[in-house]
Formats: sequence, structure tokens, C-alpha cells
Amino acid sequence: MSSRNISTKTTAERLASLLNTYYAKKSALPTKVSDLTNDSNFQTESQVDAKISASVAGALQPAGSIAFADLPAAAAANCNKIYNITDAFTTTSDFVEGSGKSYPAGTNVAIINVGTAQSPSYKYDTYTGTFDFSGFSEKVSGATSGNFAGLDSNGNLTDSGKKAADFAAAGHTHSDKADKVSGATTGNLAGLDANGNLTDSGVAASNVMQKVASATAGNVATLNASGEAQDSGTALTDVLVASDISDYTEAELRTLLGLPAASE
Repeated sequence: MSSRNISTKTTAERLASLLNTYYAKKSALPTKVSDLTNDSNFQTESQVDAKISASVAGALQPAGSIAFADLPAAAAANCNKIYNITDAFTTTSDFVEGSGKSYPAGTNVAIINVGTAQSPSYKYDTYTGTFDFSGFSEKVSGATSGNFAGLDSNGNLTDSGKKAADFAAAGHTHSDKADKVSGATTGNLAGLDANGNLTDSGVAASNVMQKVASATAGNVATLNASGEAQDSGTALTDVLVASDISDYTEAELRTLLGLPAASE
């Protein structure tokens, strides 16, 4: 006869007690997360969204490119938005930097809260963009210290090659400088004294004889009614001079006149 396991009532009761002690009933098992104890502090979706929103709220949000005149109001609705300004502009008192500051096109401007969460105050804040330095002069490479600066044809700085010591001082005098004439008559010609200083010659420039235009070389000059020189049209070789005249001797005159020779 083969052996068999036989359960008694006592054995069944003990087994049921063990099952109830170590195993939960299906109806007692949790069916949603909220039924569990969050002992690891896991975040819910709403909590994560809130954290992200809080972080984003303090970060700058690109809002595109606009002209300075179209910059929106510095208000809560536009807080932390940053705009790329497409034209050059000058700040106003609504800027953190104050008024009167010039910025080039391409500068970024953000709207920020400069107050507190309880007492907000909104202003514009600039974030510099690209600067155009084409209007600036380039510095000189290899310049000599102490030399004056010059400019080339493009407006850039150059080393002039000259220093202050190369120039005379304001009070410097020259002993070889001619003194100007005091009390000179306007229109008179200048003369020179024995020291080489200028004098008034007393001769008006209008009284100086002008040279003759188209004169014939060798001709004699004469004066016209205005006292100006002119070409007489007569060559100097045609003019009779003293050397061309010779006197007759007494003997020659007696012969010409038919008189007797002078007695001895």
C-alpha cells in the first residue's frame, strides 16, 4: 500500500495563518502611485513643471530682431525677453545704464526686473553685439616714442618722424630775420638798409618803367607821353656820337676858304 499526505484541519488552519501573515490579499494591494508612501521624495508632473517654469522665468528668452523704435514696453509681460536691435540707438532713462549711451546696430536689449518680486521695477538692459571699428584709426606699428603723429591718405595714424625738439619754441627769435617796415606807404617798392632790413624805397610800383614788349635788340629806347619806354626804331649804330665828329685844323680851314697860309 503506497503512502499518501493527509492534511488535517489543524494543518489547514496553520497554513492559512501563515498566508495571511506573509502575503496580502489582492484587494489590499495599491492600484495607483498616490496609495504609496513617497519616502524617496519623487516629484510629480506638476511639481516638475513648476520647477521648470521657475527656472525659465529667470532666464533670458530670445524674442527676435526689431528696430529700436519698436522695442516693447519694459513691463512684467515682457520680462526676461531679449531683442536684437537692428539699428544704432542711444539709451534713455529707462535703461539700466542710464540715458545718453550710444550703441551700434546688432546690440541685444533685454527687459529685466531691477526691483524685487514683491516690488518689481522693470528696465531695459543692453548686451553688446558686434562693433564696427571701420571708422577708427589703426595704431602705428614701430613708432618712435616722442614723435608727433601724422595721418595717411586713409586717415590712419602714422609716425611723422618729427619730435618736439625739432621745432622752435614760441619765444624763439632769429637774428638773421629782416624786420618789417614801420609806417610804409602802400604800393611802394621795398628796399634794404645796410643791415639787410626792409625799408620803404619811396618809389611807387606804378612809377617803375615797364620793359618794352617786342623790342628790337640794339635799338635806342625813347619815352612816350606817359613816360614809359618804347622802341625808337633807330639802331644805336645809326646814332651819331662824339667820336664820329672831328674838327678841321686852321690850315685845313684856310685851304677850304681860299685864304693864304698863316704867316709864321
